[in-house]
Amino acid sequence: MTERWPTLRRWLSLPTTRIGLVLLTIVLAISIIGPLVWDLDPLTTDAVNGYASPSGDHPLGTDRLGRDVLARLLAAGTMSIIAGVAAVGIGAIVGIVIGIASGFIGGRFDAVVMRVVDVLLAFPMLLNALVVIAIIGPSMTGAVIAVSVSAIAPYARVLRGTVLPIRTATFVKAARVSNTPLHRMLRVHVLPNVRDVALVLLVIGAGNGIVVLSALSFLGIGTQPPDADWGVLLTEGVRAVYFVPAAAVAPAVMLLITVLGINLIGEGLGTTLRTDRRPHA
Repeated sequence: MTERWPTLRRWLSLPTTRIGLVLLTIVLAISIIGPLVWDLDPLTTDAVNGYASPSGDHPLGTDRLGRDVLARLLAAGTMSIIAGVAAVGIGAIVGIVIGIASGFIGGRFDAVVMRVVDVLLAFPMLLNALVVIAIIGPSMTGAVIAVSVSAIAPYARVLRGTVLPIRTATFVKAARVSNTPLHRMLRVHVLPNVRDVALVLLVIGAGNGIVVLSALSFLGIGTQPPDADWGVLLTEGVRAVYFVPAAAVAPAVMLLITVLGINLIGEGLGTTLRTDRRPHA
């Protein structure tokens, strides 16, 4: 515990970390507290006031069905963030387990697993997600599953590469000679040495997951109306950009700030962990 506090203080002292935390705090505050302050129903339609310009009643205007853009933006924030983090988290856990097992076991198992991973890495993450969506059908749940599946390969490849030098380390060879059980070798010798890499990848991957989920919704195969995430709002905003420009700009800005904040936090975390990096024997 005593070793962690200097690392935490060093991480919090970095300008990138502080800026990232500020940006992410702003987005989370808007998404969580905003709906409590601006309590208009994001699903209430008013055909008479479709494409209304920003006003006191509708600060960001309305969409073509007269729904308040600000209310929909606030409601979409929580869904976008939670779904993106959950999707990447699921994919990361599976990918990390596969990567560690493949790198540590080696042999034919490693060869087969890595060939499958290579095939998946040959295509962009978004394209892999589109294939999964085509199989299971468009929906928010389907989009989360699609992003999770497409996130497995990158994590597996990186963690496998991290484990390879550990497998041949002297302390692992000594553990093998002493007939140390496999689960103990993984827990004592492998996991502490890959934990930092996995943590940084998980943080940075969360931003990528939010972007891919929004892209799927923007294409109409993620979240389905009347529900909305930032991708759905971008689609609606593009249609209304000549009438209510704020409807297109607002979700894009929220997405930009969120991903930028997460990436800055991940960059600060990576810098700190590289500085404090010590091998665990």
